[in-house]
Amino acid sequence: MGPVEGQSSPGAYELVIDPAAGVRIVGVSSAGVFYGLQSLRDLLPPPAPSPRGGLVLPAIRVVDAPRFGYRGFMLDVARNFQPKAAVLRTLDLLARYKLNVFHMHLTDDEGWRVEIAGLPELTGVGARRGHTLDSKQFLQPAFGSGPQVDRPWGSGFFSHADYVEIVRYATARHIEVIPEIEMPGHARAAIKAMEARFRVAGDRQYLLTDPADRSVYRSVQGYPDNVINPALESTYGFIERVVGDLAAMHREAGAPLRHIHMGGDEVPAGVWVGSPVVQTYMQAHGLNSVDDLWFAFYGRIEQILKAQGLVPSGWEEIAVRKTRRDGRPATIVNPGFAERGWRAYVWNNVPGWGAEDLAYRLANGGYDVVLSPVTNYYFDLAWNPNPDEMGLDWGGFIDLRKPFQFIPFDYYRNAGADSVFAGKDRLTDYGRAHIVGIQGNLWSETLGGDGRLDYMMVPKLFGLAERAWAPQPDWARERDPVRSASLYREAWSRFVNVVGRRELPRLDREVPGLGYRIPTPGLKVENGMVRSSVELPGFTLRYTTDGSEPTMRSPEVRGPIPLRGTVRVAAFNTTGRKGHTAHLSAP
Repeated sequence: MGPVEGQSSPGAYELVIDPAAGVRIVGVSSAGVFYGLQSLRDLLPPPAPSPRGGLVLPAIRVVDAPRFGYRGFMLDVARNFQPKAAVLRTLDLLARYKLNVFHMHLTDDEGWRVEIAGLPELTGVGARRGHTLDSKQFLQPAFGSGPQVDRPWGSGFFSHADYVEIVRYATARHIEVIPEIEMPGHARAAIKAMEARFRVAGDRQYLLTDPADRSVYRSVQGYPDNVINPALESTYGFIERVVGDLAAMHREAGAPLRHIHMGGDEVPAGVWVGSPVVQTYMQAHGLNSVDDLWFAFYGRIEQILKAQGLVPSGWEEIAVRKTRRDGRPATIVNPGFAERGWRAYVWNNVPGWGAEDLAYRLANGGYDVVLSPVTNYYFDLAWNPNPDEMGLDWGGFIDLRKPFQFIPFDYYRNAGADSVFAGKDRLTDYGRAHIVGIQGNLWSETLGGDGRLDYMMVPKLFGLAERAWAPQPDWARERDPVRSASLYREAWSRFVNVVGRRELPRLDREVPGLGYRIPTPGLKVENGMVRSSVELPGFTLRYTTDGSEPTMRSPEVRGPIPLRGTVRVAAFNTTGRKGHTAHLSAP
């Protein structure tokens, strides 16, 4: 470790490969040295057929540093559980591409996925799904998890030892683990677990709901019983217990908890109004609306976290206040929490929904902001509208291009000259300093099966890694649209060639069994001939004309194919694994 020319970022490094002096890596910190080693690995050629061939490296000097200090990836293990081995392999991939934050979405309506000392019901009830009419012993099936209890992907959790091992594993790779505990909404698993504790043991100490609450509501996902009651003292006893145990596990792993994500999104209208406990609390504290309970709730959370030396992070909703403008609902930046160093993760930039500029308004207002926009970094969205592609589509589609082309400080340009951005706030210089980084989010509603995590994560991850680390590209700085488009095409061509010809073949060699998405060929008919194309270079296209599926023994596409019967074409990677088949039939 040592000084690196002109660089102060802890991730900065200098890599020198010299014919006489050999290889030297100097980093501002140990993280910088680690990133230098990842770059050195990128320069290594494929292994020679003969071990006596030696290793030839280019003479080179690289001075490199990350653009953003926060380069994150979120994995939802609550909706569908991912076992420890899958998490560790994910961490290896993040480290390889210099991402430094792993945000674990550990809890939600459909599952609580981490053991907490002294609260066995959280995993005994909240981490299990199966056929039930009352959710008293376990939760009901969701996302195709089926009627049987304790089956993958619906059931499962990380034991104390598992979680400590994950944190240790991440820390050794210079990755910070940020656990997320969803509240007050998206909390059905915790609510049902603590109701079971009360029912079996009579223990009200951690109860999260008022039994006399007659409020009627329905969450976005359709639940009428998934919101924690903020007027119960037992709610805060529960939060204190959970936060305390997570902090203890991080200390045991040798990586003290630095940030914790406290959820905060999608609390439905109608909550709390029918709770006698809430009515009493509001009268005692002079509150006029249940919306004001939000601030009382997060104020208490802030005090609990302060005892652990932490400040709250959460989804964007923690940073806004609901109000009305010209008789219509509106949200404004809540200034109180910004002054106290809170961090907001902003996901909603969907054009036409009205919050297109929320990330910039929050940053301009003093919040530290992590950009994780639906339109570019929701990795659970399908690659394209093809029915063969798994994933959701409510926020559009996410392929490799979307995360690559994102412009963090001016994402309106990504949408073109769309009228929905007229009059929207732009990012100020002050606000720019509050954009701490970007994050890809992989929600797991559709990840209930082998290989699905890999398929939805790679190669999308490359676009995230490039945009989080690399300086602002020339095409994003260029104001002339024609020149910018030309520069973008050049950059995209370089990028896809690195991905297709270097990185994916390297993963084939070094990460056996990684089921990343192989591109589906595009086919079109011209003059009775089938022409084919593929999104990424580096793949071999093979075809059949007899209706059978292409295999490695099928002929290679070397030009247009006569259209007779049904032409089927598929791409194969360097190990012979096949992607989806495209087909065209003669009329």
